[in-house]
Amino acid sequence: MSSAIPESIQLLMQEIGPATLEIDAVMQSEEGSWAVQFDDETVVQIEWADEPSRLVLSSALGQARPEMRLPVYETLLSYNLLWQDTGGVKAALAGPGGEVSLLYEMFADTELSLSDLRTVLLNFMQLTQLWASYVKSDASTPVNAPMPTEEMHLRA
Repeated sequence: MSSAIPESIQLLMQEIGPATLEIDAVMQSEEGSWAVQFDDETVVQIEWADEPSRLVLSSALGQARPEMRLPVYETLLSYNLLWQDTGGVKAALAGPGGEVSLLYEMFADTELSLSDLRTVLLNFMQLTQLWASYVKSDASTPVNAPMPTEEMHLRA
C-alpha cells in the first residue's frame, strides 16, 4: 500500500507478538504488510496505508454456503450500515460467491500505543471468529449474526 512506514509502526509490529499471549506469530511479507496468526489459527492481515495514515486490518471469513448466501449477504450489508455502532468495521465480498472478509481501518494520526494496537487486534480477532461462524453456518444449525454491542467496539 505504501513504502513510507513510520519507524514507530514498524516497532509496534515487532513488539505486538511478544506482548500478546494469544498471538503465535507475526510475519512481515513485504514492507508495510504483516500477517498475524493467533493460537486458534485465525489470521489477521495488517497493511500500512497513507493519506490518511492508518493500519488496515482484514481477515477472511470464508464463503457462505449457497443456500445461505442471501441471508448472510443481507446481514452483512445491514451490518455495514451500522458503521457508527460497529466502530467502523466493514464486511466485503470478493466477487459473486466469493470469500467474505472483515475490514477495519485504524487511523494513526496520533501516536499509537502498543496497548491500543493490542486491544484493537484482539477485539478484531474475536469479531472475526464470530462472523466466520455465522458466514460458514448452514440452515440446519443456524448461528445468530454478531450484531454490535458496546463490548464489541474495537476502539482502545
